[in-house]
Amino acid sequence: MKAADCLKAIRGELVSGTGDKVFRGVSIDTRTLKENELFVCIRGDRFDGHDFIEEAQNKNASAIVLSQRSNAVSKNSDAPSVIRVDDTLKALQELSSFHRKQIPVRVIGITGTNGKSTTKEMIASITETKFKTIKTKGNLNNHIGLPLSLFHLSSDDKVAVLEMGMSAAGEIKRLAEIAQPEIGVLTNISEGHLVQLKTLKNVQAAKGELYDALSEQGTAVVNADDPLVLELAKSVRARVVTYGIHNEADVRAEGIRPMNKEGFDFNVRLFDQTISIRLPFLGACNIYNALAAMATGYSLGIEPEDMKTGLSNASLLSNRYEITEYQGATVINDAYNANPRSMQEALKTLADYQCEGRKFFIIGDMLELGELAEPAHTKLGEDIAKHSIDYLIAVGELSTHAASGAIVSGMDKKQVATAADHKCAVAFVKKHIRRGDCLLVKGSRGSRMEEVVRSLTV
Repeated sequence: MKAADCLKAIRGELVSGTGDKVFRGVSIDTRTLKENELFVCIRGDRFDGHDFIEEAQNKNASAIVLSQRSNAVSKNSDAPSVIRVDDTLKALQELSSFHRKQIPVRVIGITGTNGKSTTKEMIASITETKFKTIKTKGNLNNHIGLPLSLFHLSSDDKVAVLEMGMSAAGEIKRLAEIAQPEIGVLTNISEGHLVQLKTLKNVQAAKGELYDALSEQGTAVVNADDPLVLELAKSVRARVVTYGIHNEADVRAEGIRPMNKEGFDFNVRLFDQTISIRLPFLGACNIYNALAAMATGYSLGIEPEDMKTGLSNASLLSNRYEITEYQGATVINDAYNANPRSMQEALKTLADYQCEGRKFFIIGDMLELGELAEPAHTKLGEDIAKHSIDYLIAVGELSTHAASGAIVSGMDKKQVATAADHKCAVAFVKKHIRRGDCLLVKGSRGSRMEEVVRSLTV
């Protein structure tokens, strides 16, 4: 793109240089900035991009977008073109939206309380069987990550699979304005981000902004087993394709057969066809993710056998039901994140897991639950006591409520341990673990429960 096109897209002021400069990529980080890219000075919580303008010039950036005058800007003839705007973040978003509009790509937007990243990986694995596809890298799904993902679009790409995260009302709406999705996938709605959103109804409304953004020519992929998602689907303008297990749906799993470490075998009734699927992942929640991916693939006209191939080639991101071992014991690492619903899924996965020895549930705090935090942890402990779990190790202040809830509900005190930090939890495990046992580790992102796994498996 030429600097002149950038000026037009973001309505900026050319401070120095010419509009003829061409840039071949966009970066907000001088550590990864490449020669002839555009550098956008973003102000973050810890860094201000304006402090790195000189470094961007030394790396031969073609252009720089800033919001304040800077003495670091060079006036040499070979210096980058410099564009000033009032808001560099808004400029980044508008430029990515401009770029997206230049390419006739089919955009799939994915949101939901749980399963966004895994569903994104499964969808991309399916679309890649037929179309050149780009997808959100990792979980770069916010107001900065999504625009950066869109800059990877080239004229050869046919499908973009984009994860859309949020923590407040209006954020999904903004991401949808930028990406303009043709297909919207809403995996599920449950308690999360309650510090800002306060109520589950507010979470529902915020997630529903994705469906609101779809046109009449678009497709809403709807979880028929989630009543809050189903309620939103009643008012969408777009075509609706449903998926589920328990309720009637267009794409429905039947005859589910757990295969322990090998995952699940099941049949999928896809409208008027039936397909057998082997899903090599733990966690019944991943069946829902696979169904959402197949519903999306169907909406894109992909054949069932290609979808089956795509799912078989899919891989999970790190810290999501990863299986490792420690001294002959199975370690299930689901430490990426946690909220009440995903904790219940993890608990069920551990309870159903077939192993020779005992079962250890190692939990960290569930964060961002606001006033629900203490009762949610207590309820988790009560539910743990009802399942065949041999040891509960609770790490963190909030998780002590889960420990108390488990004991009050009848779990033997000798089976429950509270740990102030990861080291204490690891010490307890190492003292009690035996060959043939199974451990499942889970907690919110801020609880960093992957450190427990790392200490056991390194």
